[in-house]
Amino acid sequence: MLYYANSILLFFSAEVNASIVTFFATLIVACFSIHQNYLTRRDNKKNITRVDLLEKKLVLEIKLNEFYIPLRHHLESSKTLWKILKKGKPVNFRTLTYLLDPKQRYGETRVQVKLDKNDKSLINAIIKAGKKIEKLVHEKSYLIGDDNEFTSDYIPRQAFAHLPYEKDMTLLSLLTSHLVTFRMAFSGDLSGQKEKFEGFVFPNEINIRIKEKIDELERKIVSYDSEILKLNK
Repeated sequence: MLYYANSILLFFSAEVNASIVTFFATLIVACFSIHQNYLTRRDNKKNITRVDLLEKKLVLEIKLNEFYIPLRHHLESSKTLWKILKKGKPVNFRTLTYLLDPKQRYGETRVQVKLDKNDKSLINAIIKAGKKIEKLVHEKSYLIGDDNEFTSDYIPRQAFAHLPYEKDMTLLSLLTSHLVTFRMAFSGDLSGQKEKFEGFVFPNEINIRIKEKIDELERKIVSYDSEILKLNK
């Protein structure tokens, strides 16, 4: 009788042990599966974030390389040529208004400016640079997107507020308008009415704002690179 009792206990004990082993095995598999699912979701989330950052970085790089950096190059070339042209001219000499009225006089001494051959060659070079700027703005200005600095009406900063810039125009539209009127004045298609075109003198502040925008975009790209690097760890 005792033998049968022990046999029954051993049978149930074996059944219980098997159930316990099965339970823990199932639990381990479930935990492993949950952990793997967590790792997969985490990696997927990282990949989505990484792709998003790479896309944002690419947009900024295209803006820089196809628009802002070439524009800065052409503007700096034009600025350098203008500095050479300006040497020996009165302080308040403005090329556009001079071309419209070459007989005007400057300063207390009422000095009159006459352009020599070198001056005219420099102006031709400035016009060539201006045409490159016009072409770039025409073909690539869509890359500006939502950069309010160049899509909203231009409000000069304090250092440039004394100049009579035309109102209700963006900085780029003011720039291209200047380039067109400057070219027409030099060719003789425009003359006189100096006051009418005073608002279209070259917007000197654009060189500063373009540089600031380039610096801003480069900082953002470095920031994106840093975030991507963290995700790769």
